[in-house]
Amino acid sequence: MKLLEPNHALPRPGAVREALDLARATLGTDVPDLLLVNDPQRATATPEVLAEAQGVFNLSRTRVVVATGSHSFSAPAREALERSCAGTAMGAWDWHDARRADLVLVGGARGWRAHPWVAQARRILAIGSVEPHYFAGLSGAHKTLTIGCAAYAEIERNHAGALEPSCRPCRTTGTPVHDGIVAMLRQLEATRKTAVVNLFQIGETVVDAAGGAPLDALQALAPRVAVTYLRRIPRPADALVAEVRGALACSFYQAEKGIKNSEWAVRDHGTIVLEAACPQGIGQDAFVHLLREAPTHAAAMAAVRHRGYRLGDHKAVRLRYLTDPATRGVSVHVVSPGLTAADAAVLGMHKADSVTDALRDASLPPHGATIYRVADAGNTCVEVGE
Repeated sequence: MKLLEPNHALPRPGAVREALDLARATLGTDVPDLLLVNDPQRATATPEVLAEAQGVFNLSRTRVVVATGSHSFSAPAREALERSCAGTAMGAWDWHDARRADLVLVGGARGWRAHPWVAQARRILAIGSVEPHYFAGLSGAHKTLTIGCAAYAEIERNHAGALEPSCRPCRTTGTPVHDGIVAMLRQLEATRKTAVVNLFQIGETVVDAAGGAPLDALQALAPRVAVTYLRRIPRPADALVAEVRGALACSFYQAEKGIKNSEWAVRDHGTIVLEAACPQGIGQDAFVHLLREAPTHAAAMAAVRHRGYRLGDHKAVRLRYLTDPATRGVSVHVVSPGLTAADAAVLGMHKADSVTDALRDASLPPHGATIYRVADAGNTCVEVGE
């Protein structure tokens, strides 16, 4: 079994301060109306940025929105995030709710509905982190500014593009999800100044940062993200073991990124083993309803066509495409104390007690099987090619 892991790099000294200075120059002021930060499902080092920001921005009257997208969080989780940022004097906090009734249109009649504080602001600073995203290409503050603060229907409309096979990790050119986010961003920028600080992290360590206009700061980090997290193999693997640790291993909903990041590097009718603790079980389980309803990829697609796309359907459709013998027929095994055998069955997978057991039960060639273990599979992406 060959190990594929990130190419770790030393942090670039002064990167966060440099990014903050570029963000200030882009805004043209040191007093933004609004600060947007990521929710707790992303390990963005927001407190570290805010500690450095005190020498660049006056945030004492700046309101803060936690850009949750369609996610929701318990009171303890909210308190923990706010407490971690308490060392910086800031204005009032609010947590985005994509279903709230008072969302406001931005971008005119063809625009999108956003958190009212986003709509009211004229100078917005966002803090994000750039990492591979299996259907948006790359995460970053461009998503914090848009999907993070949008209405549920707008998020749903954008994420419907994830059904397209062109949506892959680290790919942004010509993909419907990224293109849709850029269109939302342009509508926001038409009447507002926006600036971002994007972080590139390996675990909790900030390795690099970029600031300024949202898409410029994204592209500045994209090459380094690829060098660190994109691994290539010469031909499709017989089996791939995806090891997910840290925040992404909290639930299957998050840990599944370990499958999606590298699923195209496994041959049809090959094997994927997902190793993740998943103490919260499946997690956000809206997509499971479609899995129960549709045991095949054809049935899943027919259901979506019949009733229209619902947020989370892309997870179910893509899982069925991966595992259905009529499409790719990849056998997926889960090694997870947080998932039951019944959970695995609903997901179209097999429960295993260990990676060894999973590989023993897989239909692998008796001799010369190519097997890869992917470290940090929630971020590391494997592709076939030189």
